[in-house]
Amino acid sequence: MITSAESVVVARTADDVFSYVADLRNEPNWHVDIASVPPETDPVPVVGKTYPLKFKPFMGKTDGTFTALEVEPGARVVYRADFAGLQPQITYTVEPAGDDARFTRAVEMRPSGLRMLMTPMMALMVPRRNKVFVGNLKRVLEP
Repeated sequence: MITSAESVVVARTADDVFSYVADLRNEPNWHVDIASVPPETDPVPVVGKTYPLKFKPFMGKTDGTFTALEVEPGARVVYRADFAGLQPQITYTVEPAGDDARFTRAVEMRPSGLRMLMTPMMALMVPRRNKVFVGNLKRVLEP
């Protein structure tokens, strides 16, 4: 299994950060592996609903989805992604940190089949990319 959890403190309220990250339409602004999200996407994910996304090309693929598994308004969203034969579970958690907010992006993935051969490479790549994404979020949200 591949796991990664990266956190960042953002100089915004927890409500502001949650509203931003819960709205998948903002995803391409900070999660730079995602190229686009349809404009009609719900501003707060609906549990059980699958959202189409366009990813930047990876292994010749660009189409993928995020399915909302759990939504705890103001605090947490859990998705199952499906892209290029990989199905990571991605959790966004937002909690107060004084007057600011701590955002954590956690990823869990179990490659199967031939993708298991890529596990050592992905075990290095996933934490690095995760760190980039949370850093991007901080830069986007802070004045």
